[in-house]
Amino acid sequence: GRSGPGVGRETGEEEEIGSMEDQDSIDWLRLQTDGGHKFHRVSLRDNEFPVNGTVEDEFVVPAPRTFIDYVLYLPRQFCNYLGRLSRAFGWRFVFMCCATYGLNQGIGEEWSVFATQYYFADTLNLQPARAAALGGFASLPWQIKALYGMMSDMIPIMGYHKTPYIIIAGCLGIIAWLSLWILPLTPLFAVLFLILGNYSMASPDVAIDAAVAERARTHPSLAADMQALCWGSLAVGGLFAAGTVGPMQSHIGSQGIYGMTAFTGAAIAIPSLLGFMTERREPVTNTRGTTSCQNIKKGFSHRVRKWVFFTALAVSVCSVFLGLLEGLNSHGENSEMVNGLLTISCAVCVVAPSVMFFLSRVSPVLAKASAFMFLREAIQPSTPVLFYWFHAPKGKDCDTDRFPCLDSEFIGFMDLAKYAFFFLGTVVYQKYFSSWSYRNIFTLAQLLLVAANLVDLIWVTRLNKKIGINDKLFLFGEEIVGPVITRLNNMPMFILAAKLCPPGVEATLFALNMGLSNFGMSVGKYVGKFCLELLGVKSPDYHNLPEFVLLRSLTRFLPILLIKYLVPPGTPDDEGPDLSLPTSVSVTDEMELDDENISLHMRGVSGDSNGDGFQPVPTTSSISAGPSNS
Repeated sequence: GRSGPGVGRETGEEEEIGSMEDQDSIDWLRLQTDGGHKFHRVSLRDNEFPVNGTVEDEFVVPAPRTFIDYVLYLPRQFCNYLGRLSRAFGWRFVFMCCATYGLNQGIGEEWSVFATQYYFADTLNLQPARAAALGGFASLPWQIKALYGMMSDMIPIMGYHKTPYIIIAGCLGIIAWLSLWILPLTPLFAVLFLILGNYSMASPDVAIDAAVAERARTHPSLAADMQALCWGSLAVGGLFAAGTVGPMQSHIGSQGIYGMTAFTGAAIAIPSLLGFMTERREPVTNTRGTTSCQNIKKGFSHRVRKWVFFTALAVSVCSVFLGLLEGLNSHGENSEMVNGLLTISCAVCVVAPSVMFFLSRVSPVLAKASAFMFLREAIQPSTPVLFYWFHAPKGKDCDTDRFPCLDSEFIGFMDLAKYAFFFLGTVVYQKYFSSWSYRNIFTLAQLLLVAANLVDLIWVTRLNKKIGINDKLFLFGEEIVGPVITRLNNMPMFILAAKLCPPGVEATLFALNMGLSNFGMSVGKYVGKFCLELLGVKSPDYHNLPEFVLLRSLTRFLPILLIKYLVPPGTPDDEGPDLSLPTSVSVTDEMELDDENISLHMRGVSGDSNGDGFQPVPTTSSISAGPSNS
């Protein structure tokens, strides 16, 4: 058995509490006394013990209980929770996690995405099709995160693998957001600065995820607490940003919001300069580049890992090529048509086959599922045309009979409502759909997307006005209900991606799959741009907009045709070897992967302009995936 001290929080008195024969099934009982008050027992399971074997302090409500005790219970529990993480990892690292997820990504991404919609529409006066192409190009850093992980793990800077990359990203973010605030930019230079701004959020995401995964392995009992810290910071930051961005747009405009976003870059750059990452420096060899070359050679020579790297490189090259093709080209309608056809051909005939070819060397099941994650998003057009249509243009009269003319504060409220619906989607999935098969869940999600898009068709045809439904009450459709369906669609996908990852490269493959999903979303924007050009949907008249919404609704059926051939059978609750162990990886390979210890820790989906995602924590290697960015 094992025994240990119990420390009374109020008195600091230490009291021995017996021993236990079976730590996994018997609770650790801690009795505390303070001034005659008897404290109720605290139940701690074995995996709640830190590595040093002592029991963490936890506040318990005394008896008799007072109203103040109940009021202060949750704040004290939260303080104890932060104290537990700070004692294990240091308060500086805990702050760094909160700054990265809560400030840089939670607030920074929400502010920047919201501001970009108005910046493209009202400041740069771009057409919806052009805005879709530039938006897809600007999200390039979220699509090639595999490269950041490979670079940070293989190429240390001055002996550090993470801190310099975070400092560089934070400084570039400050420069980018200040430039977008101050300078009068052309669309080309604006999108280049937006790329730098997105890089300032995507790259630190990779580094912090790697650090969290490392600490989850050394402190497995605190892995769930670290995940809660990361996700909680992201949610709180996103909610704060969604609640403030509407009034900010009304008072300081989109460029003013960019200026405020610069503080989120400083929130990670300054602490990193002060050593808050608490990263241990590796010895620097006398021969420059020797360590990096050895790491690169080792990574690309392994029979399993090299195929993952080749896939990441192929996806990154295609992502950059399509981004340059669609984002930087604006030479007439015929050229736009050619680019659209080339983009669709590249996605279907190059990207998906490349993923299938390389990853089939690891696991055929994994290759098919990864291709589905990409194609599912790529063949569904997505554009900001509805935002152009329903928002009230700055400094212009808006015809309320033809358009909803929603003000920025109300649109900000819509973003806030999305978080509530996103949470609702999580609850619905966990309660009702976690035992469904992957194929049934994905099929249902696509059918719900079709229905949501058809509701938007009622909106754009103004039928709601004819039947007396106000536009501000007409919050259904893909703009609001979409997050519920997205959650239903993404959570099993993330679980499937985690289960299909072979041992030793879980983090690499998980992030690669999430990057494929992000890349597919950008391709969907390029396809949406092509559809807008094909139908001639342009502001301010928006002719053929109902036809575009109908076409968009019908394309939501297309992924259903792929499910039977690319999605494996089984449910998210299954733990069978057919999903977790790829056929091409032997036991010897697994041992080699663990011994080499060159695991690349990368983050997968952004949220959309909104992110989202589920983050499982496997026992062999903690995967820190985070919300997807779409």
